[in-house]
Amino acid sequence: MRESLRSPFLWCTVVLLLGSMGCDSGPKVAEVSGTITLNDGKPLELIHVEFWSEGGPRSWGKTDESGKFTLKLDAEDSKDGAIVGKHKVLLRDTWPLKDNKLGEGGEWIDNSKGKKPRIHSKYYDEGATPLSFEVKAGEKNNFEIKCDPASK
Repeated sequence: MRESLRSPFLWCTVVLLLGSMGCDSGPKVAEVSGTITLNDGKPLELIHVEFWSEGGPRSWGKTDESGKFTLKLDAEDSKDGAIVGKHKVLLRDTWPLKDNKLGEGGEWIDNSKGKKPRIHSKYYDEGATPLSFEVKAGEKNNFEIKCDPASK
């Protein structure tokens, strides 16, 4: 009798343990937020922020009126955060446009009507941006990003 009680209990335990191991497929994602300001401390509204990881989809967000942003993974499940690891960071000033405007080929459309960007163009290009950050697992990654103003 003791043997028959042990066997079902053992099988249930094994099934529960196996079921709880490694069910989460895909890369590890951690929360990412931050603030973007000019070097003088002035917060920047409507800055499009992109974190490009070395091994997965990018994450993106847009700053609010106080310069704060939260990233969202650019993937089918749209999780909040970014892939754990190193990232190049791109910034685009959408303030002159007041919105993200993309053409059919993914290029930015200029609806600025003469308004000039507030941040330096070096932040627009993955090859030129001086910004890089490491997103760490199990942490609330909060980045304070200070930007050079646009060239006059």
